[in-house]
Amino acid sequence: MNGKLTTERLELRPWRAADAADLYALARDPLVGPAAGWAPHRSEAESAEVIRTIFSAPETYAVTLRDGGGLVGCAGLLFAGAAHLALGASEAEAGYWLGTPWRGRGLIPEAVDALARHAFDDLGLTALWACCFPENGASRRVLEKCRFRHVRSETSLPRCPDGTLHGGELFRLSREAWRVGRGVALHRAAEQAIPLIRALASEAFPATYREILTPSQLDYMMEWMYSEESLREQFRTGHVWFIVTAGGEAAGYVSVERQDERLFHLQKIYLLPRYQGFGLGERLFRQAVSYVRAMGPTPCRMELNVNRYNRALHFYEHMGMRRLREGDFPIGGGFYMNDYIMGLDIE
Repeated sequence: MNGKLTTERLELRPWRAADAADLYALARDPLVGPAAGWAPHRSEAESAEVIRTIFSAPETYAVTLRDGGGLVGCAGLLFAGAAHLALGASEAEAGYWLGTPWRGRGLIPEAVDALARHAFDDLGLTALWACCFPENGASRRVLEKCRFRHVRSETSLPRCPDGTLHGGELFRLSREAWRVGRGVALHRAAEQAIPLIRALASEAFPATYREILTPSQLDYMMEWMYSEESLREQFRTGHVWFIVTAGGEAAGYVSVERQDERLFHLQKIYLLPRYQGFGLGERLFRQAVSYVRAMGPTPCRMELNVNRYNRALHFYEHMGMRRLREGDFPIGGGFYMNDYIMGLDIE
């Protein structure tokens, strides 16, 4: 028998036979089941049978409101042999759905976070997987908010309840990424943070470019961009900096400069190597977008210079940026930046 998982607003508990009427009230809605790969329930008796035969599986929970507000959805874990995906012995697939009346309140991300905490802290799992249909943007946003990372697209995921194969987007959350993400915070940096920015840059910048630039150009660019005098000038001329911390340690930074009313430039975005792969880069990028959107007016554009040989190019494309133009830009000392200019239109 499953135990209970609680959050600020929710209780995830085992399903009961008495839940059949409440389940039918939610599951007969054609906006609920098909988005998760199952047909709307046709009767309360069918809902009762689902509770008896499917929702009785270990780690399958009724999602209810703690204030006595009743059933709002379902969340659970599927293990190797029962999941839609090929899983390792210490992995599980997370699944969830929410009744239409309860959408837009952040309840399912709260439930999925509770599942992840249980999976990693109590069950000792090493990774969670999840999948959603390509057109299900709401489900994708839940996974991204819960720090799952997109792994790949599939054209034929097996064993949907209707017996057919479906395309899907696969996401994964490792135990390490979850633990890092639990202690993540972002804050706007003041000029007093210059020594910290310099310390982060001294590790992050060379690690990014040592295979692309010569040692002499690396040294030149470090002094050009990260000397104390240069950073003070950047603060004075309106560059805005945000620092991300994980577990109380500074892990990276992003800076944005406004260039005119509707054009902003993402000047720098770097993470310490040991914090790469945990979704912190996406957090920094979204912080930059949020800042630009807040400063507006929208629509506007955020642009970025990225070295044409920088592997981060694919990250920026994943975040929605597109290549606008390219060039070789002199920066002094006989050196050039061989860059693409990428852009993101912000509505």
